[in-house]
Amino acid sequence: MPANESQGSAKIKKSLLKYAIFPAFIIYSGIWAYVVLLRYYSFNANVFDLGLASGALYSVFHGGLIASAANPKPFPFSKMMILVLAPFYYFFPNPAWLPVFQSIWIGMGIFPLYYTARTALHDEKYAAIVGMTYLLYYPLSGVNWFDFHFMAMFPTFFLTGFALRLSGRNKLSLLAMAFAAISDYLVPLILVFYVVYIVVDPMSSIRRKRRLPYVLEILGIAMFVFLGAIIYSGKLIPLDYTGLSGASYSAVYSSTFLLKAQYVGQMQLPSFFISFISPESMIMSIPYYTLAFVNNYQPYLSTMYFQYPALTAPITFVAFALGLARLKDIVYRRFRQGRFRATWKALAICALFFNLALFSLYTPIGELYTSSYQNKELASVLTGNDFSYNAISSVQIEPYDTALMNAIHMVPLGSSVLIQNNMPELVAGYNWTLPDFYVNGTYPTYILVDPYSYYYDHYSVAYHVTNYTMQSLSKVLLASGRYSVFFSQENITLYML
Repeated sequence: MPANESQGSAKIKKSLLKYAIFPAFIIYSGIWAYVVLLRYYSFNANVFDLGLASGALYSVFHGGLIASAANPKPFPFSKMMILVLAPFYYFFPNPAWLPVFQSIWIGMGIFPLYYTARTALHDEKYAAIVGMTYLLYYPLSGVNWFDFHFMAMFPTFFLTGFALRLSGRNKLSLLAMAFAAISDYLVPLILVFYVVYIVVDPMSSIRRKRRLPYVLEILGIAMFVFLGAIIYSGKLIPLDYTGLSGASYSAVYSSTFLLKAQYVGQMQLPSFFISFISPESMIMSIPYYTLAFVNNYQPYLSTMYFQYPALTAPITFVAFALGLARLKDIVYRRFRQGRFRATWKALAICALFFNLALFSLYTPIGELYTSSYQNKELASVLTGNDFSYNAISSVQIEPYDTALMNAIHMVPLGSSVLIQNNMPELVAGYNWTLPDFYVNGTYPTYILVDPYSYYYDHYSVAYHVTNYTMQSLSKVLLASGRYSVFFSQENITLYML
């Protein structure tokens, strides 16, 4: 670990740029909060996964940790973050605040990362640059955009725990890492490799007597969550709905080892591969990249659109900060001339502007201003993807969206209701079902039909149980003669039994 623990008392170069991390956080969180709210109120958020998350949070204080017909699995022991957030959802039972909180929480990661970079580089200006580059890292935009996930809590908790250990606050570091451990089933394994990192870090000056208890306590946290999930679920390894061994549906695609290696390169490209200069830090990303390599599940191997970069982004930027520090040490030892010694500074500044360019082109916020620029070949090389977020159409609130919200407010809490995947508002506190999970012979009290949604005539998810869409199933149920129109506006129709 260059220039951090071993040189913690070295003089730090001061800079007023350090204060830029505060407006950077405010701007980042504010813009993202606004965008995700627009996406929510234009009904482009989904039951999978915002609805499921809000339903899990609601269920903690309303009838226990129950399963639904569409989600027939036990409470995810390895995602006990549900228990942390559930009290807040009890007092504010509205899904809308979850993606807003998620964006603010992700943005807060700039502060512990700044401390880590400052400790490593002994330079406040370039520590601030590292922090701002992190917020511009385009894979994190998929985490913000794709509804709400408990794993999105991992980056800031991990970065906080890492920074607290550097400052010598081991007990607080353990607490932060404990919260990180319960954000996703894979994090306990990441923490095991975090322990490996601490052990193999060649520059760590923490004495064995101080390091050993911390290492053992981290392992204890990881094993408690990991083994607890195995015992609770009855499975060898805790799985999310995609399954660690892959799944047999359309989201699975054929991928060669070379394409998977290219994905790793694309994830590290924004750091100019400086993260690899600190290979002992990159050890911590082994669990996720192993998961990605042994599966053909497309979201695992995507730099955009999905939540999974939350598990690698903080590690990449810790490694970026420590790699810069190591590069700084190398050039200072080998070169006397100032222009060579400034190499690491130039790379840090170039990384900032490179990430700004990638953010402008390959994130939903960037697309709002650069959507006219389309170069699929370049996008494929840089990101591995050649299609956009369609951000502009996904944040426009139309008159029929207002009508849909009015219809939702007419469905009494606790009612049974047939919904589409674009209606996460009708999950928490409702006996809901989706057309592709419909149980034959049942008649929900309400049917809410939105013909403007993609999910009107498409399946909610690829692993559907039935072949019904809302278009086909509503025709079947209405033909029974049991339903009448309860509300209709702008072609949005709410039927009642």
